[in-house]
Amino acid sequence: MQPDAVLVMSTIADPVILEDYFRNFERFGHLERMLAIVIPDRKTPAAAYERCADLTRRGLKTLCPTLEEQETYLNKFNGLGKLIPYNSDNRRNVGFLIALESRAPVMLSIDDDNYCLPDEDFVKAHSIVLGEPMAECEVSSDNRWFNICDMLEKEPQVTVYPRGFPYFARHQQPRISRSVQKGRVHMNAGLWLSEPDMDAMTWLIAPVRASAMRGSSVLLSDSAWSPINTQNTAVHRDVIISYYFLRMGYPLAGTPIDRYGDIFSGYFSQACVRHLGYKVRVGSPLAEHRRNSHNYMRDAANEFACIWALEDITQWLIDAKLEGSNYGEAYASLADKLEDAVESFSGTIWNQATRGYFHQTAYLMRRWIAACRQLL
Repeated sequence: MQPDAVLVMSTIADPVILEDYFRNFERFGHLERMLAIVIPDRKTPAAAYERCADLTRRGLKTLCPTLEEQETYLNKFNGLGKLIPYNSDNRRNVGFLIALESRAPVMLSIDDDNYCLPDEDFVKAHSIVLGEPMAECEVSSDNRWFNICDMLEKEPQVTVYPRGFPYFARHQQPRISRSVQKGRVHMNAGLWLSEPDMDAMTWLIAPVRASAMRGSSVLLSDSAWSPINTQNTAVHRDVIISYYFLRMGYPLAGTPIDRYGDIFSGYFSQACVRHLGYKVRVGSPLAEHRRNSHNYMRDAANEFACIWALEDITQWLIDAKLEGSNYGEAYASLADKLEDAVESFSGTIWNQATRGYFHQTAYLMRRWIAACRQLL
């Protein structure tokens, strides 16, 4: 039976978080029509497989493929398995492929420390990405960037920005306009309570806690961009071909990069969503972010080259003219244009290693398109 929606996560822990999702799905009547996919890695304990089997017995079909089963699955994609490393959040791509093959119209992506709220219908809120015509408040910004952290009640009530928000656009006072607009949503980003998704430098300098969302969810106009992560995000099935989770671990600026694969993925995919005339929505459903333990000094070092590169990539991306009439064609167009763009960027970060990383990324984007097309 084709599920109504599929939940995807990767983890190196026992996914106790799924107990909260089980209760939420059961309470709101989604349990029998859901599929959960947990992608384990080499460090994932046996308890994870046992929990997933128990969840299936109790009514939430939960796939947790062993490493051997993952290798067998990836073998049908012409060597793609060699391009998805172990001990990496890049393994989430295995789950994305299985989700696409399930033919569920909605894919929900969560991190293993983002807990759904018991009184909010998580699936219903995210199912707005089915793309039915709707009208909702849309925001526009005169500097073309919208700070989604301003939608949160925080303590202390200071200005902070989401991870991946470009530094060139911070600490400005753009004029934000709002109007009710009609559209079809294909990407929905839920916000976070407790610990917002901020970069490590912000956690070191201005830590905050979020207690509620201010106001209602919003659509992002073409003049309101924001980073979108994979912590509490839903996409229409058609979007998955443009939703490759970028590979990290490359040494740029002297340090292996990390923690920004989902940020690049979110920017590139929403560029395709916008190009095809669909909408990105931000707000509900909320998740409680019970943040896993972090070494913020180390995280800051791993993030810095990505932050630096994004300063140029985001300025280029918001004006990039993509081609194509579907997500696969638009994403292929983006891969081609990305390779040309990085050759024109200048500055300390833009050495041959950095350009080489994005050429490799463009190659991986094309391989992802080819793999997804086998499943369409």
